[in-house]
Amino acid sequence: MTAERRVTVSRSPVALGRSRDLFDPEEGGPGVPAIVGRQLRQALLTVGAVAVLLAGVPVIAAWVPAPWAWLALSLAVQGFWVVLAVLQLRRAERLER
Repeated sequence: MTAERRVTVSRSPVALGRSRDLFDPEEGGPGVPAIVGRQLRQALLTVGAVAVLLAGVPVIAAWVPAPWAWLALSLAVQGFWVVLAVLQLRRAERLER
């Protein structure tokens, strides 16, 4: 059997949203509203790119009457969505640092 190890905590943990170095703009941190605002702007750019992509696929397919166009476009759109999702995640994580 393994012996259990007990740890004594001498002070209470900081409540979420109360840490000075991360959330207080006076202490040098960017502040929660600033981070959320930047992430929201980034998310809106991603939503705009997805909207352009969704609106553009039928337009492109209408210009190219070949039956293989829908297959190629549907595969390309999936790839673009994956790339957009990865970029969105990386940018959101970078904005939190």
